[in-house]
Amino acid sequence: MKHMRLSNMAALAAAGMLIGLLGLAVPAAAEEYILKDGRWVAAPKPEKGTAAGELALIRQQLEAKQYKSARKAADAFRKAHPDSPACEEAMLLGAQAEIDRGMYYQAFERLQEMIARYPNGTFLERALNREMECAEAFLSGKKRIIGSILRLPAYDEGLTILRKVSEHAPGTDIAERALLRIGDYHLADKDYRDAVDAYDEFLALNPRSARVPGVSAKAASAMFDSFKGVAYDETPLVEAQNRYKALIEQYPDEARKARAADILREITTIRAERAYETAKFYERTHRPKSAQFYYRQIVDEFPATVWASEARSKVTPRKRTAPPKAKPTRASQAKAGPADKAATPTPAPAVKPVVKKPTPAKPTPVVKPTPAPAPTAKPKPAPAPTAKPKPAETPKAPTGKDPDDSLLERLLESQDQPTTKPAAKSASDESKGQSK
Repeated sequence: MKHMRLSNMAALAAAGMLIGLLGLAVPAAAEEYILKDGRWVAAPKPEKGTAAGELALIRQQLEAKQYKSARKAADAFRKAHPDSPACEEAMLLGAQAEIDRGMYYQAFERLQEMIARYPNGTFLERALNREMECAEAFLSGKKRIIGSILRLPAYDEGLTILRKVSEHAPGTDIAERALLRIGDYHLADKDYRDAVDAYDEFLALNPRSARVPGVSAKAASAMFDSFKGVAYDETPLVEAQNRYKALIEQYPDEARKARAADILREITTIRAERAYETAKFYERTHRPKSAQFYYRQIVDEFPATVWASEARSKVTPRKRTAPPKAKPTRASQAKAGPADKAATPTPAPAVKPVVKKPTPAKPTPVVKPTPAPAPTAKPKPAPAPTAKPKPAETPKAPTGKDPDDSLLERLLESQDQPTTKPAAKSASDESKGQSK
């Protein structure tokens, strides 16, 4: 049927040329064909009152660029046939009429209403593509028309529409294109950090996409471009360096296209220059220790750069101090023989000797119990006190009866005991008395 339609059209064109040469009138309309059940069939003639006929009238109005009439006809169709399956197509045609007349945000609102009513409808993909058209129009500079008079820039509205597209069809090709378009827009506008965020969102939501290598390279490039200069923070440089290293390991072909190795060498040079400028700053502010820290960092981390050769001339050698000798343990001292002790050098007087000779432990004296003196042995006289004791008076013999005789007798009996010290003292006292 398709070939028949083309041949009929060719025949009509040839006949039209012939009639035009003859100066005759041309009939206005040609028969319209539609694809139905895999076959091209003649479209039904527009008839008011039927769903198919009214849809055909809306399409004819669009082709004739009667956009306001087509929009009004689509709204009337929704009211007349709210439960008809053709209502979805009528809503799509109404949105198309708004796009054709430049009312992009109004078209987006109509498409959002259609998708909310038919989330898995037959024309969902077409609706999302129309939303992409609206977003592209706003991002390319088209104005949002409010009240047919006021025209405002609508870049943010364009980004919002793209994000809505990605939310309606996650994991699909059109959702990937929407997220990628957001990142590309920020990159072209030199909003590098926003571009990196958009690319990272793409990678997180579509880890198995065929676009992942290219998007990873774009994210690394945007991160590198976000570095503002040697006077600023180097965090973007370090992040870009890590991203390019990962790109070389995971996608070497894409890394070669992105010149990842050359950019890594450039990043290394920039980081070395930044460290050198920091060291010079500390020199100017009379902080030599901090300056030496950065000079040594350049030499250690960036040895192949031109800044490393400059830094080597600035680095002062560090003072080497002898490591402290380890103190020997008792086990090592016990194992050491006489030859080892003789070979040990004598330490300086101010320094404690490294090896100490073990001092023998003093034996604990054994205290022997003192035996008690025998009864017959005379005890040694006690040392004389500082005050001379008075000699004991010799008791006089009783001359008569006295009430204290019994007491005196007991005292005399106690003095006659052989083991008491007073007896010895009395003898010495008697000798002293006789000498006197």
